[in-house]
Amino acid sequence: MFCSNCGTKLPNEAAFCSNCGNAITTTQTSAALAATETPFGIHQDFTAEQLTFYKKTYLTAGFSFLAWMLIVLGLFDTGIAIDIVYGMGKISWLLVLGIFWGASYLGEKLTVSEEREKQYVGLGIYIAAYAVIFLPLISIVVEYSYGSWRMAMDNVLIPAFISAFTVFAALTVTVFSTKTDFSFLRTLIIFGSFFALGAIIIFSVAGMHVGSWFAIAMIILMSGTILYQTDQIKNKFDTSQHIGAGAMIFASFMVLLWYVIRLFVSKSED
Repeated sequence: MFCSNCGTKLPNEAAFCSNCGNAITTTQTSAALAATETPFGIHQDFTAEQLTFYKKTYLTAGFSFLAWMLIVLGLFDTGIAIDIVYGMGKISWLLVLGIFWGASYLGEKLTVSEEREKQYVGLGIYIAAYAVIFLPLISIVVEYSYGSWRMAMDNVLIPAFISAFTVFAALTVTVFSTKTDFSFLRTLIIFGSFFALGAIIIFSVAGMHVGSWFAIAMIILMSGTILYQTDQIKNKFDTSQHIGAGAMIFASFMVLLWYVIRLFVSKSED
């Protein structure tokens, strides 16, 4: 339960705010007691407004992934994906990444806009950007599977998704089931992201392939990122920002999935 005057988190049985002295009404107490279960079935001290926010956030992330999957399948089914991958092959991969990062930055800015329409536009840009950037990787998986989509799905794509989702779910449950403050990860994530960016640029310029060790390092980095972002969603985000929060979680899961797939591909190469 939170104080309606200053926002301080309070125990459900509190009669007054320990920070500002504000009297806690019966309505506030009842709402807090009625809304103590997260979308993951974990009991915590959340208000009804917070609970609705969490559900909307993860529904946004889930529907975003579903939309991404439909776009990717549609692009491959129509043959457009092959044309896009061929076009990417004719320009520098670093330029492709630059365009992707630019689109992601624009999408991020729009999803936290005050206008709901812009938020949905930003989410759409996010989904489209990740759909396009995944096409070369999925093409490699299909190629290594002797051109068989069924082999690619059974041997790499589905196991990779299950693995990534299991990690994502475990990290999410960890944040919502404990009172651990994961904000300390922010500095480590910033430094890790800079090192990762530098490595990606070097790999791209040198024409090197990402090995198993780098994929594992990125999976660890993204796991820390998901812990930190989930902690921010749980404790810091405004309850009206479910589209921005959902887009952020969707993007982090997609990066995690990317490197899990890369790890599976690297193992196949070995």
